[in-house]
Amino acid sequence: AQAALNTLNKNNLTELKSFGQPPPAVINVVAGVLVLLSPPTKIPKDRGWMAGKLMMNKVDAFLDQLINYDKENIHENNLKAIEPYLNNPEFDPEFIKAKSLAAAGLCAWVINIVTFYRVFCDVEPKRRALAEANAQLADAQEKLMLIKNKIKE
Repeated sequence: AQAALNTLNKNNLTELKSFGQPPPAVINVVAGVLVLLSPPTKIPKDRGWMAGKLMMNKVDAFLDQLINYDKENIHENNLKAIEPYLNNPEFDPEFIKAKSLAAAGLCAWVINIVTFYRVFCDVEPKRRALAEANAQLADAQEKLMLIKNKIKE
Protein backbone atom coordinates (compact mmCIF):
# COMPACT_ATOMS: atom_id res chain seq x y z
CA ALA A 1 0.00 0.00 0.00
CA GLN A 2 2.85 2.35 0.84
CA ALA A 3 4.55 1.67 -2.50
CA ALA A 4 1.27 2.44 -4.26
CA LEU A 5 1.08 5.75 -2.40
CA ASN A 6 4.62 6.58 -3.48
CA THR A 7 3.37 6.67 -7.09
CA LEU A 8 0.84 9.36 -6.16
CA ASN A 9 1.59 13.05 -5.96
CA LYS A 10 -0.29 16.31 -6.02
CA ASN A 11 0.22 16.77 -9.77
CA ASN A 12 -1.09 13.42 -10.97
CA LEU A 13 -4.01 13.53 -8.52
CA THR A 14 -4.87 17.01 -9.77
CA GLU A 15 -4.71 15.64 -13.31
CA LEU A 16 -7.02 12.76 -12.35
CA LYS A 17 -9.41 15.18 -10.71
CA SER A 18 -9.50 17.31 -13.86
CA PHE A 19 -10.96 14.53 -16.03
CA GLY A 20 -14.35 15.57 -17.36
CA GLN A 21 -15.68 12.06 -17.78
CA PRO A 22 -13.04 9.37 -17.19
CA PRO A 23 -13.38 5.77 -18.37
CA PRO A 24 -15.66 3.57 -16.22
CA ALA A 25 -12.67 1.62 -14.87
CA VAL A 26 -11.18 4.84 -13.45
CA ILE A 27 -14.54 5.80 -11.91
CA ASN A 28 -14.64 2.35 -10.27
CA VAL A 29 -11.21 2.87 -8.74
CA VAL A 30 -12.22 6.25 -7.30
CA ALA A 31 -15.48 4.68 -6.05
CA GLY A 32 -13.45 1.95 -4.33
CA VAL A 33 -11.34 4.55 -2.54
CA LEU A 34 -14.52 6.41 -1.60
CA VAL A 35 -15.93 3.22 -0.05
CA LEU A 36 -12.82 2.59 2.05
CA LEU A 37 -12.54 6.20 3.24
CA SER A 38 -16.23 6.45 4.19
CA PRO A 39 -17.45 5.95 7.76
CA PRO A 40 -18.97 2.42 8.05
CA THR A 41 -22.47 3.75 8.69
CA LYS A 42 -22.30 6.33 5.89
CA ILE A 43 -21.05 4.49 2.82
CA PRO A 44 -22.49 6.58 0.02
CA LYS A 45 -24.90 5.13 -2.49
CA ASP A 46 -23.72 7.75 -4.99
CA ARG A 47 -20.21 6.66 -5.91
CA GLY A 48 -20.15 8.47 -9.21
CA TRP A 49 -17.46 10.70 -10.64
CA MET A 50 -18.77 13.88 -8.98
CA ALA A 51 -18.66 12.22 -5.54
CA GLY A 52 -15.11 11.04 -6.30
CA LYS A 53 -14.00 14.49 -7.41
CA LEU A 54 -15.47 15.96 -4.22
CA MET A 55 -13.50 13.42 -2.15
CA MET A 56 -10.27 14.46 -3.92
CA ASN A 57 -11.14 18.17 -3.79
CA LYS A 58 -8.31 19.08 -1.39
CA VAL A 59 -5.48 16.98 -2.79
CA ASP A 60 -3.14 17.39 0.21
CA ALA A 61 -5.86 16.40 2.69
CA PHE A 62 -6.85 13.49 0.45
CA LEU A 63 -3.25 12.22 0.31
CA ASP A 64 -3.04 12.52 4.12
CA GLN A 65 -6.22 10.43 4.45
CA LEU A 66 -4.64 7.71 2.32
CA ILE A 67 -1.32 7.80 4.16
CA ASN A 68 -2.90 7.74 7.62
CA TYR A 69 -5.63 5.22 6.82
CA ASP A 70 -6.28 2.82 9.72
CA LYS A 71 -5.58 -0.36 7.77
CA GLU A 72 -5.82 -2.55 10.87
CA ASN A 73 -9.46 -1.62 11.49
CA ILE A 74 -11.61 -1.83 8.38
CA HIS A 75 -15.30 -2.19 9.22
CA GLU A 76 -17.26 -5.13 7.84
CA ASN A 77 -19.64 -2.73 6.03
CA ASN A 78 -16.72 -1.22 4.12
CA LEU A 79 -15.36 -4.67 3.25
CA LYS A 80 -18.74 -5.79 1.91
CA ALA A 81 -19.08 -2.62 -0.14
CA ILE A 82 -15.56 -2.91 -1.64
CA GLU A 83 -15.94 -6.57 -2.65
CA PRO A 84 -17.72 -5.99 -6.02
CA TYR A 85 -14.92 -3.64 -7.09
CA LEU A 86 -12.18 -6.10 -6.10
CA ASN A 87 -13.97 -8.88 -8.01
CA ASN A 88 -14.10 -6.82 -11.20
CA PRO A 89 -11.36 -8.05 -13.59
CA GLU A 90 -10.75 -4.46 -14.72
CA PHE A 91 -9.92 -3.46 -11.11
CA ASP A 92 -6.26 -4.10 -11.81
CA PRO A 93 -3.44 -1.51 -11.59
CA GLU A 94 -1.86 -2.72 -14.85
CA PHE A 95 -5.14 -2.34 -16.73
CA ILE A 96 -5.87 1.05 -15.12
CA LYS A 97 -2.35 2.36 -15.78
CA ALA A 98 -3.16 2.81 -19.47
CA LYS A 99 -5.97 5.17 -18.49
CA SER A 100 -4.40 7.08 -15.59
CA LEU A 101 -1.24 6.63 -13.51
CA ALA A 102 -2.90 8.20 -10.48
CA ALA A 103 -5.89 5.87 -10.77
CA ALA A 104 -3.49 2.90 -11.08
CA GLY A 105 -1.79 3.98 -7.84
CA LEU A 106 -5.17 4.32 -6.11
CA CYS A 107 -6.23 0.92 -7.44
CA ALA A 108 -3.07 -0.69 -6.05
CA TRP A 109 -3.65 1.12 -2.73
CA VAL A 110 -7.19 -0.28 -2.40
CA ILE A 111 -6.09 -3.83 -3.25
CA ASN A 112 -3.09 -3.69 -0.91
CA ILE A 113 -5.02 -2.15 2.01
CA VAL A 114 -7.68 -4.86 1.86
CA THR A 115 -5.06 -7.60 1.44
CA PHE A 116 -3.10 -6.23 4.42
CA TYR A 117 -6.24 -6.18 6.55
CA ARG A 118 -7.11 -9.79 5.70
CA VAL A 119 -3.58 -10.98 6.50
CA PHE A 120 -3.55 -8.86 9.67
CA CYS A 121 -6.83 -10.46 10.82
CA ASP A 122 -5.30 -13.89 10.27
CA VAL A 123 -1.97 -13.12 11.93
CA GLU A 124 -3.01 -10.87 14.85
CA PRO A 125 -4.68 -13.61 16.96
CA LYS A 126 -1.59 -15.76 16.43
CA ARG A 127 0.64 -12.87 17.46
CA ARG A 128 -1.40 -12.40 20.65
CA ALA A 129 -1.30 -16.14 21.38
CA LEU A 130 2.48 -16.11 20.93
CA ALA A 131 2.84 -13.17 23.33
CA GLU A 132 0.66 -14.98 25.88
CA ALA A 133 2.65 -18.20 25.47
CA ASN A 134 5.93 -16.29 25.88
CA ALA A 135 4.60 -14.63 29.04
CA GLN A 136 3.60 -18.04 30.44
CA LEU A 137 7.01 -19.45 29.50
CA ALA A 138 8.82 -16.59 31.23
CA ASP A 139 6.64 -17.12 34.31
CA ALA A 140 7.36 -20.86 34.32
CA GLN A 141 11.10 -20.28 33.84
CA GLU A 142 11.12 -17.86 36.78
CA LYS A 143 9.37 -20.43 39.01
CA LEU A 144 11.80 -23.11 37.85
CA MET A 145 14.75 -20.88 38.70
CA LEU A 146 13.32 -20.26 42.21
CA ILE A 147 12.85 -24.01 42.75
CA LYS A 148 16.36 -24.77 41.52
CA ASN A 149 17.78 -22.12 43.88
CA LYS A 150 15.89 -23.65 46.82
CA ILE A 151 17.24 -27.10 45.94
CA LYS A 152 20.82 -25.75 45.89
CA GLU A 153 20.36 -24.34 49.38
